[in-house]
Amino acid sequence: MRQLIKEIFNNPSIIYVIVGTFLFWVSLYLYVPILPNHSQSLGASATMIGYIVAAYAIGQMILRIPLGIAVDKWGTKPFAIITMLCSALGSLGLALASDPIQIFLARSVTGIAGAGWVAISLLFASQFEDKLMHYASSFMMGINGIAISISTLISGRLADYFGNTAPFIGSLIVSILGMIIFFAAKESNRKIDKKNLDFKILGNGILIRISIIAIGFHFVTFGVNFGFLPIIIENLGGTKTNIGDITTLAQVAGFCGMSLSAFFINKIGIRKTIIVGSSCMIISLIFTSYVESLSLIALLQFISGFGRGILYTVTITLILISFEPSSRGLAMGAYQAYYAIGMFLGPALSGLIVNSYGINAIFWLSALITLLALIVGIYKPFKTELQGEKIYEKL
Repeated sequence: MRQLIKEIFNNPSIIYVIVGTFLFWVSLYLYVPILPNHSQSLGASATMIGYIVAAYAIGQMILRIPLGIAVDKWGTKPFAIITMLCSALGSLGLALASDPIQIFLARSVTGIAGAGWVAISLLFASQFEDKLMHYASSFMMGINGIAISISTLISGRLADYFGNTAPFIGSLIVSILGMIIFFAAKESNRKIDKKNLDFKILGNGILIRISIIAIGFHFVTFGVNFGFLPIIIENLGGTKTNIGDITTLAQVAGFCGMSLSAFFINKIGIRKTIIVGSSCMIISLIFTSYVESLSLIALLQFISGFGRGILYTVTITLILISFEPSSRGLAMGAYQAYYAIGMFLGPALSGLIVNSYGINAIFWLSALITLLALIVGIYKPFKTELQGEKIYEKL
């Protein structure tokens, strides 16, 4: 870690990329906690709210694999800049939207921006030597956790004090700043052996297993945490500030999970670490369907966020370690495209289920999906475990 910090302070471009990555996540999450309630206030039904939240995943499912290929061929910086432009356009659209259809369309544009995480994450990783990749990935996910925590903490307060459109305007401003920052960044000068892309990667067993785990926890995150949980909180008398605070607490817990994931992996192994993360989420989902106290919901969201942080860091690190730099863009694009299926199905199915069976049913369905994803993901050892290596030492 000391060497990582030294690298950061010796290279101004890394600082630009760090700041740009922070602004990227702020731009995408500054309005997320209030989006379901804002959509409802404009006349959206439960089903439509589900589709609006799911719209964020459409561009990611479609674009992330092509973007991964493009990054491998042409580099990351141009696509990082375009990403922030799309975020700005989407935020502007959300601020101006006057009905649920317009919100859906604008949210779809922000999903195109979300697809740009392929470029930004690889731009970040490219700033460091391979021997520092494990620290770099943990640091990168730490920025993710801090940015989203700050965004969700501010979101509800902006909406309560300045109106529902304030978070969207804030996101627009942040997006423009991020675009300027990425202009100042430089791509790594390290030479990467450019080989013909091997599309067999798309069906790679490790990639599929890791992606299934990620589909599970993204189903929960977007179907429950960013979907119908804010409506439950408001139904229990909570304000938009309460929604933001509880969402922030879950993000802080996620940051804790990210920070401790390396410790868990090296102490108990990859698969047991994944079991710990998944179990936290399942327990939280089951108990949340019974409680009617904001304090208990906050506690359960902390547990869920902790598990999600572990799973996110483990899966993205496994992707970085399992593929060569020359094909890492395609692998990362595929991983992110696959887990976007969970981002889409979570809220899309949740809206239909809430309309038919009530809002508590989505918690039980999400718990079942998390369990199934866990079983499929860990049914056999990962390569590093078979070789008796510690993943963070191998990197």
